[in-house]
Amino acid sequence: MKESKISLARVSKNICYFIAPIFGLILIACIAGLIIMDTEIELENTSNYYDTKIFSNNYLSSIYANTYIPIFLKEEGNEEQSNSQSDMIDMRSYGYDIQENVQINGGTGLIWYKTDNNSNFKYLMIDHENRIAVTNLEHTMRTDTIDEIKGIIAENPTYWNLQNGNIDTNISYLSMEEIRYTSQYEEISSSNIKEIYTSLVEDLPYRDDYAMSKFAYDLSMRANTLAPILIPICIAALLALGLIILNGIGKKGKGPGIHLNGFDKIPLEIAFFIGFCIIGFGMIFFASLKSELRAVIFSGVTIGTIISYLGAILLLETVVKRMKTHTLWKTTLLYMIGHGIKTLIDNRKIATKLTLAYWGFCAVGFIATFGIVGSYSAGGSLFWFVALVSLGIATFCYLFRKIKQFNTIQNAIKAIYEGNTNIKLNENELTGVLKQLGIYIEDIAGGLSNAVNESLKSERLKTELITNVSHDIKTPLTSIINYVDLLKKEKMPNEKTTEYLMILDNKSQRLKKLTEDLVEASKASSGNIKLKMEKIEVKELVKQVSGEFEDKFKARNLEEVMTLPEEPIYIKADGRYIYRVLENLYSNASKYALENTRVYVDVIPNKNSVVIQMKNISKEELNISADELMQRFVRGDGARNTEGSGLGLSIASSLTELQGGKFHIYLDGDLFKVTLGFYLLEDKSVEN
Repeated sequence: MKESKISLARVSKNICYFIAPIFGLILIACIAGLIIMDTEIELENTSNYYDTKIFSNNYLSSIYANTYIPIFLKEEGNEEQSNSQSDMIDMRSYGYDIQENVQINGGTGLIWYKTDNNSNFKYLMIDHENRIAVTNLEHTMRTDTIDEIKGIIAENPTYWNLQNGNIDTNISYLSMEEIRYTSQYEEISSSNIKEIYTSLVEDLPYRDDYAMSKFAYDLSMRANTLAPILIPICIAALLALGLIILNGIGKKGKGPGIHLNGFDKIPLEIAFFIGFCIIGFGMIFFASLKSELRAVIFSGVTIGTIISYLGAILLLETVVKRMKTHTLWKTTLLYMIGHGIKTLIDNRKIATKLTLAYWGFCAVGFIATFGIVGSYSAGGSLFWFVALVSLGIATFCYLFRKIKQFNTIQNAIKAIYEGNTNIKLNENELTGVLKQLGIYIEDIAGGLSNAVNESLKSERLKTELITNVSHDIKTPLTSIINYVDLLKKEKMPNEKTTEYLMILDNKSQRLKKLTEDLVEASKASSGNIKLKMEKIEVKELVKQVSGEFEDKFKARNLEEVMTLPEEPIYIKADGRYIYRVLENLYSNASKYALENTRVYVDVIPNKNSVVIQMKNISKEELNISADELMQRFVRGDGARNTEGSGLGLSIASSLTELQGGKFHIYLDGDLFKVTLGFYLLEDKSVEN
């Protein structure tokens, strides 16, 4: 019979692993957006990030922070300015490139290019007094002059410029009227910087405070609108996906039960360490990226998140599978250590010897090692070296001998488990507690062998007795039946004689049926039956047997309620004997079911099997157990006032099991239920 190779629960679980992060990210984004909106009151009633007070405050702070120009143009003890090469080297050590001979304020000056230019905020600060310009634009052929730098900065849509005390900007909150009396503007206007040109790069391609702030703003704006709808949906979806994932963990298409892999069998603490290492590696991976390019950052965050997510899945799967198989506690190091200590205590005789041998070797080895190191003569060192080697060889031989004895015991137990009870152990090869254990094993093997032989002998004698008695009864019984048939053809002198003749006929037929049942029961229980396995259509078989008992059911006013599936159901069985099994069940119902009641017959197909079920109410009180009812010559009516032999259920059970099926009886008060279970035949072709 073929089994399904794909588990629907497992496939659903894997799909949910892909879907769950989507809802999780949406939920986190909605909650984060609501928190930002709730804490930043200035964001309310705004529609553009560049029109917010947060943006303008950050922009003004960026201007203020870059107006401080460290000037190292005065040598120590000299008040005069200098443009020496050493001064320029000093500025390079602070992260600047320097261009000389640039026209600034009617004279020759310097441009300091800050090499760290991966920022969305671009600026040009000009110190007229010292003829120094500072910018964070990259030094290229397009930025060799002040005018070229101004032109590149002016290409960006958002700008703020200061020239001769006048502000030119398109940022509403940074106009002269808005910042005239702020402390930051006063310090900017009082510094050496007389010209300031700034702008913000369009679309904010670099990951800096502006890009992150705009992302948070956009997130909070969307969340403020969609969160009341998305949060409940995401929570419900995550709960449903979580249940599907938990149900599918451990499922596999090869059969029922939970499938454990090698990772699920290692100690739980080690599994947690490995899982957290994977999660930590993923987090460190995207946290350690230094690039300011969005594509690189996005790729790094994605890869790191996937690694961490896989680590979390690994931990979730192993914990759930261990919980489902009830091995969560048993796979911990703490349990293993405790179990090991308990085993040592339980086997203290062997454990004591091995422990003493181990620690004896360690102690003597420690002394011998120090003897070798501390000896001042070659003879002393050689003595301790020989002693150490001899101790190691002796300890190895002792442990090897114990392991060999243990393997002998293990092989003997394995042989008994496989059915070989003729075990002979050489007691001279065993010592100590293992020798006593070997004696016990031999006694157990001998007892099992005797029990098996006695059981086989008893069963053989029982089968021979039944066969011989049935054969001896059959010959005179056949003569009785024949003579009764002859008498039935003769004219009887009176009605009383005819009545006696009919009783004699019924009893002889019943005795014949009993002898046939005895022989069949004996063959079925011993397996001495040659089966011809073939494809059987269950529905047609049940209908055929039901039709033969229709008159008997009507005679006792029994209504049969049959439930059959629409599609054909095939099993592999012997047609004669599966028919006999159903015939016995129907016969049992026709004799022992309560009059004027219903008999339910159901054919129930499952995934890989089919169950044939029959239920009825017994007319007699069922005051025995199902196991007793399955025994030979046992009937449900204690008065024995029916024509049954008490062998029908026993024969049905034996024949069912011989054909690879399962036979069960259930008793609940006066309710009698019997079920037959067979594997479905997936291949519709005939199998012989």
